[in-house]
Amino acid sequence: MRFKMWPRFAFEDTPRKRSALRRKQQKECEAFPLLADQIAEQQPSEDEVMFKRAVDWERQEKRSRKQRADKWREARCRIVAYSSNEAAALRHAWNCAPYPADPVYLLDFLHGYSIGRFTLDTLPFDLIPSDPHGVRKHQPEISVPKGPIT
Repeated sequence: MRFKMWPRFAFEDTPRKRSALRRKQQKECEAFPLLADQIAEQQPSEDEVMFKRAVDWERQEKRSRKQRADKWREARCRIVAYSSNEAAALRHAWNCAPYPADPVYLLDFLHGYSIGRFTLDTLPFDLIPSDPHGVRKHQPEISVPKGPIT
C-alpha cells in the first residue's frame, strides 16, 4: 500500500527568531510607556523562551505523528472490514490513485467508495501506478517514427 513517510524537523534556535523575539518584547514595552519597566521585568529571557519553544515543538511533533498514525490505523481497519476481494481491489486502486499517499486522502477515497460516489468498475482515475506524492509513474512510451509517412 502506498505510504509516504512524514518528515521529522528539529526546532532550530536561530538569530532571526531571537531578533523577532526582541522586537516583540520591545513593542510590548512601547505599547504602554508608563509601565515599560514593569513589563520588561515580567518578560522572560530569550533563552527561556527558546527553550520553551523547543519543548513545545517536540510535544507538537509527537502529537501530530500520533494523530497521523491513528489515521493510518483507521484506514487499514476500514480496508480490512471489506471482503478480501474488495479489499485487494481497493488496495490496488489506492496504489494507482493520483492522490498523495496521506491517510486523510486514503480515508476520503474509502469514504467515497462506501457512500457510492464511485464503484470499483467506475473509478474516477485510470489504474496507472503512482508514487507517494501522487505523481503517475510513466508508462513506457510507444516509439513513433519521425518524418513523413510513406
